[in-house]
Amino acid sequence: MEDIKNIVAQNIVKHRKKLGLTQAELAEKINFSDKSVSKWERGEGLPDLETMLQLANLFDTTVDSLTKENQAENELKRRKRISDISRKYVTILSTGLVWLIATLIFVVLEVFSLSSSAWLCFVYALPGSSIVLIVFSSVWGKYWHMAFVVSILIWTLTLAIFLTFNFSDSWLLFIICVPLQILVILWYIFRSHRRGEKIKNENSLSK
Repeated sequence: MEDIKNIVAQNIVKHRKKLGLTQAELAEKINFSDKSVSKWERGEGLPDLETMLQLANLFDTTVDSLTKENQAENELKRRKRISDISRKYVTILSTGLVWLIATLIFVVLEVFSLSSSAWLCFVYALPGSSIVLIVFSSVWGKYWHMAFVVSILIWTLTLAIFLTFNFSDSWLLFIICVPLQILVILWYIFRSHRRGEKIKNENSLSK
């Protein structure tokens, strides 16, 4: 029974939005209160058969279609899940490629005794991996991930420079990271606020 309620709820929401109606406008057309429509759309109740017929006529569909899941939407959800999995694999493979390159450079430097600090290849692989993750996070709109990875980039790149040059008072480099880290946090808060406002506006328009 709960499944039927949820299916009907999703279909009412879909058709209402397709017609560009608010809950109050839909309720007025079928002589019900907007509270009743809200209850149906939350899956907390079902319209009676006569009301279902009214809704079906209004939406230019059938009662049967209102009580069945949309196969096209299910297919889109399935593709989205597959896409999410593919993204994870692409991210892992791309990051792994950075470490493979670092390993190859390390081996070459060690075999031919070209550097006594070949191990730094793996230190630089950390900011290198961060850059790859930042690119993917930006492309896929994962702003929380991007803020986190940018923070890692700031500190690991500073660490790499510190270990490479190790000049007098080089530890002061890490002090520079502090305001940069604060800027990253403020940027993420700003993005989150704007995203929250956007979702809030969309929800208010859909009612």
